[in-house]
Amino acid sequence: MGHVTDRAIELYKAGRRDEALSLAWQVLRDNPADCDALSLAGAVLFQTDRLDEAEQVLRRLLDHHPPFAQGHVNLAVVLLARGAQREATGHLRIACLLMPGDAEVQGRLGALLHGFGDYVAATRHMDHAARLCPTDPDRQVPLAVTLLSHSAYARAVEVLAPVVARTPDHADARNHLAAAWLSLGRPDLTEETLLAAAHSPSGGKPTIGQPEVMLARARLYRRVAADAHRPHTPDGLLVRAPFSVLSGYGDFAQHFVRSLMEYGTTLRLAGLLGEDSWRPAFTDPILQAATRRLGDPVRARLALSVLTPPLVEPIPGLPTVNYTMFEGPRIPDAWAACNRDHELVVVPTDSSRLAWIAAGHPEDRIRVCPPGIAPHPADASALPFAVAGPRGRSVMDYRVRVLNISDFVARKNLDGLLRVWLRATRPDDDAILILKVGKGGSALSGEARRLVDQCIQATGRRLEDAAPVALLTDRYDEAAIAGIYAMATHYLSLSHGEGWDLPITRAGCLGAGLIAPRHSAYTAYLNDRVAHLIPCTTGPALMPYSTDYYPPFHGLDWWHPDEDAAADILARVIRDPEGERRDASRHLTDSFTWDAAARRLLDALDGVGR
Repeated sequence: MGHVTDRAIELYKAGRRDEALSLAWQVLRDNPADCDALSLAGAVLFQTDRLDEAEQVLRRLLDHHPPFAQGHVNLAVVLLARGAQREATGHLRIACLLMPGDAEVQGRLGALLHGFGDYVAATRHMDHAARLCPTDPDRQVPLAVTLLSHSAYARAVEVLAPVVARTPDHADARNHLAAAWLSLGRPDLTEETLLAAAHSPSGGKPTIGQPEVMLARARLYRRVAADAHRPHTPDGLLVRAPFSVLSGYGDFAQHFVRSLMEYGTTLRLAGLLGEDSWRPAFTDPILQAATRRLGDPVRARLALSVLTPPLVEPIPGLPTVNYTMFEGPRIPDAWAACNRDHELVVVPTDSSRLAWIAAGHPEDRIRVCPPGIAPHPADASALPFAVAGPRGRSVMDYRVRVLNISDFVARKNLDGLLRVWLRATRPDDDAILILKVGKGGSALSGEARRLVDQCIQATGRRLEDAAPVALLTDRYDEAAIAGIYAMATHYLSLSHGEGWDLPITRAGCLGAGLIAPRHSAYTAYLNDRVAHLIPCTTGPALMPYSTDYYPPFHGLDWWHPDEDAAADILARVIRDPEGERRDASRHLTDSFTWDAAARRLLDALDGVGR
């Protein structure tokens, strides 16, 4: 039958897939274990979107021929198309062992591992592929990208510099090299790298990695470095932060800037993208009045970055201070590598301090400086958001209104929160869960509904068996968000870990009763007198209903709130809200002022750069 199989392969190569498949089936009727026919049938079925049949045929192929390397590759491709990433990874690992000299397979596995957040293993396979093809930029650049993700900036430069020298028009290699030089504190080499090639404006919304944006940032850093040596320039600090981005880091930075200015500290500001990207964010009248001089030259004694460590870009000659935070018991190795050469790390809680120390960061180069907690300006005049619950009754008609506002990410443990709600509540409870997830988007509603369905299956309880859940997945403006907070009588978190958690402190300032895990940042500002705290254990940071790691926490642990204890607390609060009432508002606003936060920050910075 060999000649029939050969003819089928010729038809396949000529694009006549139906005829090729027909001949492959003919061969398999006589010889069900024919390796080439099974492989060809699997390929044709996959290309015609018959994924179930393709998977069956390729599994049959490997049952008969386990060492057939291409069969493992083809099955991995089919599994990836079906979303079975972990099993696909296993087949690619086998293929790499069987074909150690195949750069394409090594690179494909490396890319998949990179997506899982396993940068060490990804680097190993990408490096193998790059060594097999030492002059192929399509092997060298992916290796460099993985190294950059792992904060191995110097090694990335070693990989990229020869690529740029050999292929000067390779835009991706040049841009990644420029970014690596910025991360290494060499804006001069960033500028040199980018000026060696002509760039057309990127168009659209500026991003941190666009060449013209990086070039502007490099030039800004060189000006700041030069200003630090001008004798008649006022002394001060450079503060770089995502001022114009809706984030906890941006919120902290704006408050710190306002408070530092009130202490008379001269500042120069830079946004995430560069010199101008901080301006749109400021609505505070004090900051608006000062905007003209916040871009003036200063003789900066240090550069303070309120950012995650991988976004910090050192400035030549200035000590680097990073105000940052982490949500788990130990920071990733990539973060530790970033901060290793910085003069000081400042974190908001002792939990974050311990996370850095657990990763080997020197204890004498880390300080704790909690931020302030204050009522949000929009909340003073906010009216409750007008929305009906899923059973037609107005949300405001329920006696107990439990709020959670979270990004739709595994760390927020929304699956655990939903399981607790389904188990703890009854249909006749005078209570509703208001679950505001994500920041809108066409796919979010479907993803959230799928998570709800998984929780129903896990608990064996339908939504009708519990108190109602109002699921909000749209994007809302600030006034609407303030209205959502105004609805809440309580705020419930079952997060796996927090660097700070602005939503719960905002709800607490409004007098909402707080229920939170006894871990991470929560232990810095909550106690048993002012909140209900849920006991926790630690364990692997896995995706919901999966054995896969949450990629940003690959190989790390996080906290697992005790869902039985949480359900008991929630049931008590719902059935006796007055008897179980605990109010954290006074404690939060009295114990954590921005004035005290600014003083602590200045104390932490005292001596750095002097």
